[in-house]
Amino acid sequence: MKIWKKIILVVLIILSAAAYSYGEWPRAIYDTDVSSSVYENSGELTEGMVFEQRFVCSDEGFCGLKVKLTKLDHLKIGVYSWKIQETESGTIAGSGMIDESMTENKIFESASALKRGNIELDIPDQKGSEGKEYLFTIEAKDVEPEETMAVYLTNKSGNDSFLKIGEEDSNQVGVIKLRYHRFNYETFIVFLGIMTYLAVFIKFMYRLFR
Repeated sequence: MKIWKKIILVVLIILSAAAYSYGEWPRAIYDTDVSSSVYENSGELTEGMVFEQRFVCSDEGFCGLKVKLTKLDHLKIGVYSWKIQETESGTIAGSGMIDESMTENKIFESASALKRGNIELDIPDQKGSEGKEYLFTIEAKDVEPEETMAVYLTNKSGNDSFLKIGEEDSNQVGVIKLRYHRFNYETFIVFLGIMTYLAVFIKFMYRLFR
């Protein structure tokens, strides 16, 4: 009976680790060691300007972006279109609009400098995304001079990201995280290691004070 209890416990731990490890896992294309207090911005994105960010996916299951924006000193922003395109095939992975409604939430207006200004853009899960280059663009569609916005910029985390704002190339990168829907093996192993440690520790303490 004790053996069956142990087997059931091990199975439950493995299933719990697997459930916890499967989900959405973001990865930044920028240097996360740089403080958010020194982020710059792209400058206002006016009519006719296009924000173009190229990046290479490091994992499977690419499913969208987290982008850090600023409304500058404006009360609201106009309407911008966005698009994510696989550069080699030209396939459009997803597209949509960014407008004032996307800024009307607790996260965008958060007191935390890390969370403030973030929006999420969703696309269908991309099979075979690992190693592929994508192009993310933002373009003003219906924007008055007092309704412009900007994207926060900072240092790159590698050499596989390229940014162009209007006609100007930039040596910086947008404060953007790539979202992946996948099984995280690193988290799975760490979770199992922690649970194993706890099990051994509890067993040791039980024998010590029995």
